[in-house]
Amino acid sequence: MHNISDKYLIQEIQQGNKSAFDNLFFKYYKPLYRFALHFCNNSIIAEESVQQTFIKIWQKKSETICSDNLGRILFAYTKNEVIDEIRKVNTRKKYEENIISELNSGENIEEDNKNRIKAIIETAIEQLPPKAKEIFRLAKQEGLSIKEIAQHLKISNKTVENQLTIAYKKMRQYLEPFKNQIKY
Repeated sequence: MHNISDKYLIQEIQQGNKSAFDNLFFKYYKPLYRFALHFCNNSIIAEESVQQTFIKIWQKKSETICSDNLGRILFAYTKNEVIDEIRKVNTRKKYEENIISELNSGENIEEDNKNRIKAIIETAIEQLPPKAKEIFRLAKQEGLSIKEIAQHLKISNKTVENQLTIAYKKMRQYLEPFKNQIKY
């Protein structure tokens, strides 16, 4: 499998040969995963990044250049995917921290004000699409991690992340008119 040239594999992939794609995947998956893991020190991000690299190769198979430097291209794609994944994680964490700080900062507010804020936030949660609402509640009210939610719902980590991103975006949109009432 490893003695098949990259150039031949790409030519076959461009013609839609799934077997050639599988050979390319098995030839490069482990080295790309180790590279990504070393780069980001996070197995979930590393795995997701390598998968996205291969998805990109398959989706853009007609555009993929026949090159003797395919390995370099794959490592560059993977590095870019790792960077994108890290950015997404950091953005999600920033939004989580903002929402958590908004929820936690109500501790010094009189009881009526707390209840009003909780009602506004609960109404915002209820406005979320069903899947985003379920995942948001599991994350924020049950305290489950992305991986635990994915296992519980039998969906991918990426789907959980995407649904949380949708939830945060919709929550911000819904809470925007109330920002003066929520500030303390």
